[in-house]
Amino acid sequence: MELFKSLSTVVTAASFACLATGAQAETWKYAIEVSQGDIQDMYAQEFKKRIEAKTDGDVEVKIYYGGTLGTSADATELVADGALQFANISLGHLGTFVPEIQLFSIPFILSENNEVNKQLMTDSSTVYQGMEQSFASTGLRLMSIYSEGEDAWAANREVHAPADLNNFKMRILVSPLQVEAFKDLGASPTPLPFGEIYGALQLKMIDGVGQPISSVYQSKFFEVTDYLISARHQLFTSSIITGDDWFQDQPAERQQLIRDTMTEVTHYMMDEVPRLEQEFLERILKEKPEMTYISLNESERNAFRARAEQTRKKFVDMTDGKGQQILTDFLAERAELEQRLN
Repeated sequence: MELFKSLSTVVTAASFACLATGAQAETWKYAIEVSQGDIQDMYAQEFKKRIEAKTDGDVEVKIYYGGTLGTSADATELVADGALQFANISLGHLGTFVPEIQLFSIPFILSENNEVNKQLMTDSSTVYQGMEQSFASTGLRLMSIYSEGEDAWAANREVHAPADLNNFKMRILVSPLQVEAFKDLGASPTPLPFGEIYGALQLKMIDGVGQPISSVYQSKFFEVTDYLISARHQLFTSSIITGDDWFQDQPAERQQLIRDTMTEVTHYMMDEVPRLEQEFLERILKEKPEMTYISLNESERNAFRARAEQTRKKFVDMTDGKGQQILTDFLAERAELEQRLN
């Protein structure tokens, strides 16, 4: 891959430059999938602020914005090789490297309780211990999972029931399970690069897209759609990954610093996201008063929930027999947390 080769050359050259001067801060390169001002950027900026403060400036975190280093798949490969220290990758994309993590692409798999989800995303033994070897086999280490908010549908058609998704071209991430999940919900899933979404909506090549409300606003998808639909079927989940070899090479105290800071930032952001969602929704409706916001009622949601049972079976089929135990253990963790935290 030319992008990979050229960046590796740059990284190597920069490493020699640091050795030569001796006084420069260590630079950690951190890629995100989106532009400045989005939730991923807010997470990255908070991580940068805390790490640089905790290391007294010995570490500088440099953020690369969406598209700068290629696609999400490119960034993932660069992390695995050690050319990037961190990347924020949506779990739908990451599932092409580690199929088990597509667990989070199953509609209605998470709790209605934000505190429960916070614990599941930062401390699930099913995910962090149970999937550790699968990540390591691809050269990756999963550091954290967090929610960018509800996966809302910005659409050119009104949706209240699975029947409304008939022949509805829904843009999705390039994820095998997401394809099946949206088929199960009734839609015609259409994988498409992020940079092509706006034009595809404008030209009616697709009928809608599932994105966090922050992204619907920041990427201006509301300009070319008529409806914003809240089915609350899924949170838009993102991961922070690092290279397994790079992480293992860090001193034990540095490893713990990274773990602790990721957990702090994840908890902080998941507390902030509901407020930010409301703020972005208000901006959308203010800038486009004719936009119709639809929040599905429980009866309508239950019709979609029933469809999602099929997706759980497909997850098991896609994970070479490991999926059933993962699903069982994760749902048991969720139930225990709901009982304790409710």
